[in-house]
Amino acid sequence: MGSRERRVVFVTIGTTCFDALVKAVDSEEVKEALLHKGYTDLLIQMGRGTYMPSKSPLAELYFANPLLVVFIKMTSLFDHLRSLYKFSRHLCDKYLQIKNSKTITLVLSATLFIADYIREASLVISHAGSGSIFETLRLGKPLIVVVNEGLMDNHQSELAEELADRKDLFCARPQTLQETVEAMDLNNLLPYIPGDAKQVVTLINKFLGFPVD
Repeated sequence: MGSRERRVVFVTIGTTCFDALVKAVDSEEVKEALLHKGYTDLLIQMGRGTYMPSKSPLAELYFANPLLVVFIKMTSLFDHLRSLYKFSRHLCDKYLQIKNSKTITLVLSATLFIADYIREASLVISHAGSGSIFETLRLGKPLIVVVNEGLMDNHQSELAEELADRKDLFCARPQTLQETVEAMDLNNLLPYIPGDAKQVVTLINKFLGFPVD
């Protein structure tokens, strides 16, 4: 039997602190929803957050059926694993053969090479920063944007919701991420066309609170 296709979910927090999103993705309910959608791997870039899933101390492997979870906070170890992992089958299949786990979760604190991971992902779950949003859309990847409701002046939610209305992405909050994953149909997303300057300007003006013609 051949190895099954890897379908990676990449979660990016950027350089911000968004522990609520990391906690939501780490929940058994969201992991199970992703498994049911056919995703095989979960890779989390943590930004400046302090939350680490309670079942694993720093850089320790633990086995939690059906997940093999690897948590990494050290950049040097991240760089080493990156050279092995690269979203190929080498690292994943090695562990899958050992424990017959369904997925591997890799949590990263470093912010290097984010575009590389977005490019190789089957689904991206991102904070609502405009840079992460437009980079993911530019690379043509399905995207769930999770709005940080802890921000005082949250114009980011307006941008995410506008793009969701245009069917460029899905929009969620940490507490609604599970139902968003369960309900999402990637066939309903429309291709993002970055060359349409007028639409981009309109979105930016609306995002900044400027009048829109």
